[in-house]
Amino acid sequence: MTRHEDSNHEQLEGDLQRLAKPSETDDAFRLSLRAALLDHLQPPVEVPRWKRPVFRFAFAGGAAAVVVASVIFGLVGTGGSGGPAVAQGAIVRHALQAVTSPTSCILHVKVTGIQNGTQIVGEWWQETRPPYASRGLKGPIGHEGESADDGTTSYSYDTATNTIYERPDSSPPTFTDPISVIRKELAAGQARVAGTEVIAGVSVYKIDLPHGLVGYFDKSDYRPLYLDDPTTNGVVRLRVVAFEHLTLAPANRDLLSLVAQHPNARVDTNPQNAPGK
Repeated sequence: MTRHEDSNHEQLEGDLQRLAKPSETDDAFRLSLRAALLDHLQPPVEVPRWKRPVFRFAFAGGAAAVVVASVIFGLVGTGGSGGPAVAQGAIVRHALQAVTSPTSCILHVKVTGIQNGTQIVGEWWQETRPPYASRGLKGPIGHEGESADDGTTSYSYDTATNTIYERPDSSPPTFTDPISVIRKELAAGQARVAGTEVIAGVSVYKIDLPHGLVGYFDKSDYRPLYLDDPTTNGVVRLRVVAFEHLTLAPANRDLLSLVAQHPNARVDTNPQNAPGK
């Protein structure tokens, strides 16, 4: 696709999104257009020129005007389902692209929220290519659990004893970053754009995901900003504090390693001593 075609495609998506938004003049426009169509269908009657109604609709000029006008008449004929559906599909597609990571980097994600009156945090680093090495922290702030996996060995860190426990990991390595659930549900074709919402003074796209999650996405770059996660104790709203792709530079690769992050910790390689055994 050429740059010119990309520009036209983006302009069309913008026009469709604007058409999909409710407007105070929608009903008046609909009635006016209906009257014009009915008048066109009536048998011709000679009417003095000064009594003939004039209908003017101001749209963008050139080829864009033809496209927008055809969409408007299509909406009248189909009950308004075509244009909004196309615009919603474009939003979901852009959101999916935003959460799809490159294949040679480290994805860094951090979320915070309040659960049962306690402030919680989750932070992950994961390589986006095999062996998908990862490290993560999760739990109440100040009492997070920390673990890592390099594809063959899993690690967990005990803050109280400053000990890193190692044990073999026989599960096949996969890319299961914390955003993978959102990505999978956006790709399933059942996500629904539920309009826009203002959170902390920022207008965002609200997208209902198939299995109860609700995502809120930036309207410019479609990056996820919030996630409503239903739990047995109610909905927890998570704020996406960080969502970035890091290079595979040595300093960034150290973010995947518990040993690198806790160089003074004791390392216990006896699998029987690992937590949960």
